[in-house]
Amino acid sequence: MMKTSTRLGWVLLSLPLAACGGRESSAAAPGDHAERPPAAQAAPVAGQPAQAPAATQAPGAVPVAGTAPAQPGAPTAPGTAAAPSAPAPVGDAKTQDRAAQILTLAETAARNVRSLEADFTQTLTIPLLNQSQNSAGKLYQRKPDRFLMQFSDPAGDVIVADGQHFWLYYPSSDRTQVIRTSIAQGGEAVDLQAQFLSNPNQRFVATVAGQESVGGRPADVLTLVPRGASPYKILKIWVDREDHLVRRFEMTEENDSVRRVELRNLRTNHALADNLFTFTPPAGAQVFDQ
Repeated sequence: MMKTSTRLGWVLLSLPLAACGGRESSAAAPGDHAERPPAAQAAPVAGQPAQAPAATQAPGAVPVAGTAPAQPGAPTAPGTAAAPSAPAPVGDAKTQDRAAQILTLAETAARNVRSLEADFTQTLTIPLLNQSQNSAGKLYQRKPDRFLMQFSDPAGDVIVADGQHFWLYYPSSDRTQVIRTSIAQGGEAVDLQAQFLSNPNQRFVATVAGQESVGGRPADVLTLVPRGASPYKILKIWVDREDHLVRRFEMTEENDSVRRVELRNLRTNHALADNLFTFTPPAGAQVFDQ
């Protein structure tokens, strides 16, 4: 049976960053797989939670984007945004100005990225269920409409944007199902950094939370609280102090689940061939159009 997750939420998650599933830790209950609902239910757009045909939505990022998935006992309608979060207390004017400056630098750096390649790790912690899920792989992006998340854990899982469609194939859960949806329905889900760095100073109340190292590189840590309706209540980003690219994203959802996506060995603006962003459904797999 197919266990679907928000894999980009950037992608996934919108990219979840979205949002990927992955292998549960030992804290998860053995055989913890959701029962299938009727096959007529919808599948998730890459980076956005919804239900796949013949499978319930399981907690899962990355995002790739990022509406929080429904948790047991607390279903939410697809596409429903959480109520606006109250802005967190902010520091003095100097701290706010510094946060705004860093966000502006990050926004400019993201805008200048034409292509991106990186190793990613993704973790989802679900306090409600006492579970942790992890995944890893390679991420490729070429503006404006090419994207690939190639999972090494779970091996073989893949999310592809080929310029026209998103393709979601999770053989670790079900080798017989492929989900396809129009990129036009996915909005900015093709652009990982732009998920959070499009007009950020207008969209968030930002504060500087300190400095940390990501992959051996110093980064400024910012806490961002959405000013309006959002699928998450707090976003943290780690902005590289040298190139100002975001190396880590962390989203705290309304149910207190925490999704973290980290990018390492990041390379930008080099050639990525068209054939990298192609997907052919495996023989015997059924394609569900959304």
